[in-house]
Amino acid sequence: MAVNHTSETQVGCWIETVEDIFHLLFESGMCSKDDARIFWNLVTGFHSDHAADQKKLFELLKKWKERCDRELRGERAVKRLTDLEYACLIFQGSQALVQQVGGPAAWEVLTPEERSRRLEAMRNQIIRDIGEAEFAKLSEAEKAEVDFFLWAGCCMHKEMNAFKGGCVGLDNFWKEHPELEPPKLLPNRDNAAAINKAAGTGAADRALECSERGAVKVASLAGSIFRHKDRKRGQQDTLRFFFDHKLGFNVSFPDTSNTRFQSHAEACAVIIIYLDLFIEFLTYVKQNKGSGKLNHMEQNVFDGLQDIPTRHEFIVITLYWLAISVPYMREIRGPYATEDNILKLGPLHQRVIDHIDMLIEHTEYLIGPDASAEKGSLDGCVWERPEAFYACQRYAPDLPHLKGLLVHFLKHARVLWVRFSAELLPGGALSKATPEQIESAWMEKTNDLNEADFGMYRQAARTTPTISLAQYNARKMYKMNRTSEFLRNLSPEMRQWLRKVTRRQDASGSNRQQRIQLAEYRQKVAEDKTRKQEEQAQKRAKAAREIDAISPIQTVTELDFRVSLPVGSNGYLNVSDITKQLKWHKVHGAKDAITTVESKWGKRPQKLILLRSCIEMLVHARASVLSEESTSVEEEDDLEITVQDLEEFDSDGYDSEEDYYK
Repeated sequence: MAVNHTSETQVGCWIETVEDIFHLLFESGMCSKDDARIFWNLVTGFHSDHAADQKKLFELLKKWKERCDRELRGERAVKRLTDLEYACLIFQGSQALVQQVGGPAAWEVLTPEERSRRLEAMRNQIIRDIGEAEFAKLSEAEKAEVDFFLWAGCCMHKEMNAFKGGCVGLDNFWKEHPELEPPKLLPNRDNAAAINKAAGTGAADRALECSERGAVKVASLAGSIFRHKDRKRGQQDTLRFFFDHKLGFNVSFPDTSNTRFQSHAEACAVIIIYLDLFIEFLTYVKQNKGSGKLNHMEQNVFDGLQDIPTRHEFIVITLYWLAISVPYMREIRGPYATEDNILKLGPLHQRVIDHIDMLIEHTEYLIGPDASAEKGSLDGCVWERPEAFYACQRYAPDLPHLKGLLVHFLKHARVLWVRFSAELLPGGALSKATPEQIESAWMEKTNDLNEADFGMYRQAARTTPTISLAQYNARKMYKMNRTSEFLRNLSPEMRQWLRKVTRRQDASGSNRQQRIQLAEYRQKVAEDKTRKQEEQAQKRAKAAREIDAISPIQTVTELDFRVSLPVGSNGYLNVSDITKQLKWHKVHGAKDAITTVESKWGKRPQKLILLRSCIEMLVHARASVLSEESTSVEEEDDLEITVQDLEEFDSDGYDSEEDYYK
């Protein structure tokens, strides 16, 4: 457990964990050196998902591996030096260090601890420099072998990201064809109320932006109704009874309520297979309710199932799932997979991209009378769900935009396949690796082991919420690492030492210290953020005071006069003055007269043009206000003033008729 998820924190945790293991191994007498750098020199691969922090973590670990190698080479080379040669190196480094801090006088001012720290850093740098020199003597092949370190991304995540890219292609298709009716918007209950009852307002615009549409949205909502993760909610039991009555067997809707790979694509396939029955089922649900109405989520699903543009997307996603996703996963996780090393799957990913290119050119392999699994499927094998394929062919003739939508989906999915398979394709990191290196860096094809272990930990944390992470790990390692067999082969002395180490670890309170460390870090983050917010508020207040103190130029005549003044004279507008005037107009000027991004204001000529425009808009806005006020005054009834009224005014404070008219 780390205090945060930055790559720098993660690499620090990796280094600390390995060092702790090596130190324990050294204490046991099973290792002659307490040096974890030996481990990093043997690391050849790093497997993760495609998150940016993991890719950065790989780069940091690669640099750490190189640093460990150079240090070890430097230390071995230093041992071969004579005492005089080593003393000369230290003397030269010390002289450079003293000059770096500013000379002997500045060096003497430093504290003993700081001088020791700088000297130690200097010695380490000398060792690394010697190690770099030793490394430079190697051949290119030897250098590549020493620094060999590969990264590979989980194949499940590759397919998932490519599918997401295809869904983005569906959205882009409707945006690029505004003349076509897009899928029906499916806002939630609150957003629907804002859209219907507050049309034209900012709240309605915000609700429209947040609301989603399309097949994936319908599949997600359908999962919440037909297979809710809470067994007490949803219609899952009723749905099974309905299908058993209609078809003679149960249909279990894909689990889109939880995070499951390909669950939404499979849900689209199930929907297109039993589309009429799902519509009929929701009709029965409606009729069986006392109110005679579906709730908002059920109504959204009911509308989405009957929406023709959404039906286009159901079929496109189903065809992609049948042609690419399922055959690809057969190669990754199926019983007949030919490779167990992800580093050997470059040809497979190239074949995926080539097959997508072929389908883009020949959509008839998936849509039309000649469509078949032999040409349309990635592996040429029978469809995973033939009934889904035939259901797509049934609706396809009535969907005029199906082929264009399919091509859009495939093109966007292809872009993501290329991006997330870059390490495996020709020209990637694998292209220079030898078969021996690929075997030495063997890695799983998916991240299933980590995903499964983390899922088991979450379940254990729910059943035993007070269990510490160290205790949980110890129990799991005891089962997986055959610890019982290992203990039986140990000597009595080693067992006694292990009991001593275990008691020391239990008494250390490391688990509580870890929790305290997490709490302290969160408190520090909150305090730092509060301090930054206060500083920003003070800066904004200061900027507002400075803007309020500006005397604005409010007429074009005054602007022209001040621009015509000689440079440097009193009243001349320099760039700083123009910028201040623009800032005033940004806050107090006419609405939308100036962009809030100051970098777009340009240089002095552009700023002058912009300032003139702001002044003109401000004058026009004020004139419009005055015109409206004068019109309202003219519309009022004229008052007839009599001499008696004037006398009353005089009694209220006017000395004479002349003062009144003044």
